[in-house]
Amino acid sequence: MLSRLEIDAGALRHNYRLFCGIAGAQRVCAVLKANAYGHGLAASYQALASEQLHWLGVNYVDEARQLRDLGYGGRLLVVGPAVERELALAAQLKAELVIGNFVVLQAWLALGQRGPVHIKFDTGMSRQGFLPREAPAVVALLRQHQATVTGVCTHFANVEDVTDQTYSLHQLSLFEQAAQAFTDAGMTPMLHAASSASALIMDASRFDMVRIGMSLYGVWPSPLTRVSYLQLHAGVLDLQPVLSWRTEVTTVKPVISGEYIGYGCTYRAIRDMRIAVLPVGYYEGFPRIAGEAASFVLIRGERCPVVGRICMNMMMVDTTHLAAVEVGDQVTLIGKDGKDVIAAHDLAGWARSIPYELLSRLHPDMPRTLV
Repeated sequence: MLSRLEIDAGALRHNYRLFCGIAGAQRVCAVLKANAYGHGLAASYQALASEQLHWLGVNYVDEARQLRDLGYGGRLLVVGPAVERELALAAQLKAELVIGNFVVLQAWLALGQRGPVHIKFDTGMSRQGFLPREAPAVVALLRQHQATVTGVCTHFANVEDVTDQTYSLHQLSLFEQAAQAFTDAGMTPMLHAASSASALIMDASRFDMVRIGMSLYGVWPSPLTRVSYLQLHAGVLDLQPVLSWRTEVTTVKPVISGEYIGYGCTYRAIRDMRIAVLPVGYYEGFPRIAGEAASFVLIRGERCPVVGRICMNMMMVDTTHLAAVEVGDQVTLIGKDGKDVIAAHDLAGWARSIPYELLSRLHPDMPRTLV
């Protein structure tokens, strides 16, 4: 591939330490699922390995295996769906699964060699987890098998998209009711509910662990989360973006007024133009729909509009306003060039999406280089 991702190791460590300051180092679970939100699991772990990592979070047992192969010996939380066929492997890896239904819980209880598990409650997401009213039945089943669990957890549904946290507080109340069933039975599992947004703006959600994903990589979960943080604090938390996306100009060519650019003839030149062709398309992760919005890249520190539809492996940009553009010039798709910056939020907005989707879909074969 003719594009690359630069991963700022110092920024990643900086963001991790910010959350250690907020919640306490022993309570921070750095989430590296989805190829570290597109940043590269191996590169991100390598950048963080010098820190005192108490927890790492992933979605799949296979991701846990990759981290063990990379040398990580600390605690691992697998937040995705637990399935019966992976229970034994998880135990072997000492990876802590999240169980949220009776089928898998029964299978885990039937194992001779049980790995640690966390019981999840669905408090309003309608996704993974037991219903809070099922907590007494879960506790009774555990006691019947003389089993204990490591943790009890939930996940918020609507923290990022609002400044009024009424629904999240309702979820919090349901979670505390479910957790009480374990306390009443003499069990003392750790409790955890917060991801990035709730860890930032809901003190009561932090409990014994915070699971930090998107903001670990220097991206605010949403503009409203940033607003909510500002309302609670005197300033803005110094989150530092970790990822920059670079490519190069592979062709420079003239386009005469009236000629079309790209598939579907959706863009017609209204003046004589000079365009640059970039070796990046939707296969690499640049959203196709962004070509139909007012989107830009940076060349020589200047914004260059995207023109025409995004192709599978190429895109075209208007460089008419630049004095000189040459084959081989660096192009910034996400990141800083000179005094200008294109943030992940910018590109996600042009694609009518969110940074979570944009970053996690960056092609895994693109080189991730620590800088």
